[in-house]
Amino acid sequence: MSKVKNISGGPLDVPLLDRVVEDGETVDVPDFQAAHSDENPLPIVWPPDKWEAVAEAKAAKGSAKADNTTAKGM
Repeated sequence: MSKVKNISGGPLDVPLLDRVVEDGETVDVPDFQAAHSDENPLPIVWPPDKWEAVAEAKAAKGSAKADNTTAKGM
């Protein structure tokens, strides 16, 4: 699954999701058609004039802070 954002300027009816996606809304979408296989992956292409890929969220702030250690006095 990937995340995409509607950048079309208006709502889009998305039968694959069985709903309307509002302008500016971010949704989870499948990467491949249901009938895909390793030999024939059948990727779903989201038109770039209507959709923008959204990067996955970074790790929670607490976990990043716990991993941020500094050595002082070395």
